[in-house]
Amino acid sequence: MVSAQPGTKRPIGATVIAVVAAVGGLLSLFGSASVLAGTATGPFAIAIIVVIFGILGLALGAGFYTGARWAWMAGIIIYIISIGLGIAEILYGGSVGFVGGIIRIIAGIIIPAYLTRQKPKSFFGKSRSSPSM
Repeated sequence: MVSAQPGTKRPIGATVIAVVAAVGGLLSLFGSASVLAGTATGPFAIAIIVVIFGILGLALGAGFYTGARWAWMAGIIIYIISIGLGIAEILYGGSVGFVGGIIRIIAGIIIPAYLTRQKPKSFFGKSRSSPSM
């Protein structure tokens, strides 16, 4: 696992999104588990997809915290895709999905917007001088 370049200080925002991603991953796992266990309402298919996004959220939280290069692009892609999942959760997700869907849409807009700013890009090794940009 490749982390941020030595001496690169982690921006406060990177710490915040790492916590948001990890907590969101845990909440996704708990919410989908409640649907799968039958204690909350919602479609089985959406619950399975939310489990997958929960696992991805935990992985992204670790990647955001350490400044892993893969986490930058993966975060942008996964959070943009999660906007569609958030809409599906609001429309079909039942009692748990509605709140989760709203949070997922907000995170799907804010986190990619933050990741494309210069400080986070530099932290994740994606600065303008980086040949892999």
